[in-house]
Amino acid sequence: MTATPADSRYVPFTQQDYCCVPTCLQMVMYKLGIPLAPAEEIGYYLGLVVPPADKHLFYDPRVSEKRPIAGYGTRIYLPEFEPDAAFKNLGVPLRLTTKLIPEFTSADKLVATLRDVEAGDGNALLCFNHGVLVDDPARNYGHVVVFDRVVDEGLRIIDPSPFHPKWRTVPAEAMFKAMHAHGESRSAGVWLVERT
Repeated sequence: MTATPADSRYVPFTQQDYCCVPTCLQMVMYKLGIPLAPAEEIGYYLGLVVPPADKHLFYDPRVSEKRPIAGYGTRIYLPEFEPDAAFKNLGVPLRLTTKLIPEFTSADKLVATLRDVEAGDGNALLCFNHGVLVDDPARNYGHVVVFDRVVDEGLRIIDPSPFHPKWRTVPAEAMFKAMHAHGESRSAGVWLVERT
């Protein structure tokens, strides 16, 4: 017996506040043997913004009194923070393609797509409304995790949050609903990440 899933495709990392996206990208980079960049730096190029009360936790952050539409953190939904341009600026050989939630007509379609990702040993990040997934309205903001495997029709994810298990299996229908709650305009769906 092992303390972690023996068949996991990733080594989990734990995020700094507001850095779920760059931390998930670091997990993919590590898997692909790409030298890591600091999460804060990856986040900066992806539009990372934090509230004033947490400015002291970062080296040189963007700060906003007003919470962005998807919550504090990265803002890849804005053209100036497009991921492929960020990767180019960082010298990171990755490409990110989004399959936003309207492309999935059901949880079954979501599972089918992720089965294909897993079968090809591809990499996918999942963007969704965190409060809906964990049934906590106080957490009404976006969150991103790494997709690991389909397990008994559930989705095993790797969550960079320090407040949730690294590996957990969530019902596909729950993830589908959480993606819909977050919405297309906030980039909810599946983000495919590949080496260039």
